[in-house]
Amino acid sequence: MQIFYPGDAGYDEERSGFQTGLRHEPQVIFAVETARDVEEALRYAGNHGHEYAVQATGHGLTTPTTGVLISTRRMNEVRIDPATRTARAEAGAVWQQVVEKAAEHGLAPLSGDASDVGVVGYTLGGGFSVLAREFGLASDRVRTTEKTGDVVTALEFELLPVTEVHAGEMFFEARYAEAVFEAFHGWDLPDHVTPALTTLGDVVRVTFASTKPFDVGHLRVAPVLKEEFGVKPFARAAGRPLPPHTYQGDNVLLADLPLEALHRARETAGRSSTEIFLGLLPLGGALGTGATHLLKLISPRLGVEEQHEEVFDQVRSSVVGRSRNFRYAVG
Repeated sequence: MQIFYPGDAGYDEERSGFQTGLRHEPQVIFAVETARDVEEALRYAGNHGHEYAVQATGHGLTTPTTGVLISTRRMNEVRIDPATRTARAEAGAVWQQVVEKAAEHGLAPLSGDASDVGVVGYTLGGGFSVLAREFGLASDRVRTTEKTGDVVTALEFELLPVTEVHAGEMFFEARYAEAVFEAFHGWDLPDHVTPALTTLGDVVRVTFASTKPFDVGHLRVAPVLKEEFGVKPFARAAGRPLPPHTYQGDNVLLADLPLEALHRARETAGRSSTEIFLGLLPLGGALGTGATHLLKLISPRLGVEEQHEEVFDQVRSSVVGRSRNFRYAVG
């Protein structure tokens, strides 16, 4: 284990994560490698009256600590048991490690669309995977949680006998957003398909994945800028790493989503004073959340709570809660 104090070589690198808009300002960093190291870090925090935080990748950073930072990036062992179809991942492991090791045995985890996200933080938030409507949340597959104090040091979870998926994406010019949103909203969606609809500046993107065949012909309601759809290895549907950057995001769970309300939310986001990427995730299927949709917003800067709330106001009457995933740089 290494211990870093402000001014030490390596301190800045150790406290930094994927989120560049926020950064921990700890009095001391424990770069842990074992559960015993975590115990020592917690004991130090308690003896000195310090708050503490745990960071693996920093993707979901909300409130930076000024006390003790427990950095788990070195505590990243991943073991696959093909006989029981399970994986054990330590606190600093990322999904790419699990995806690669599981694929060697014809297995796959319920990981999301970013392979460099930490396994533990993602799963503790629920874990909305690229196959969520077909198989449920990643947290539903957890068998064992190993903890030191209240810090999770490892998870054991089930893997799926999945090697390939039917998956793809479509891109449309933003001027066709109304037609694309309407087609997506009206999709008679099979329970085994997990889609997402996202605005990305001057384009609209639709993604979809399942282990079973399905049709997306009804979504071609406008000229397609780019389309890619077919059978591919699970690893290709599990997402690619992005470079670290500044961002803030939040979400709401909805009990209902009338088309008019969806259009109002889209239009409000589009004319906002800040850039807002809007994402819509249909729920149902194996998720069993009681909500019908998850509406998420993300912006490439901080301090945009007010602008995001203006968008959420368009669906406020249907809001029934929030997901622990998709909350970034918000308390």
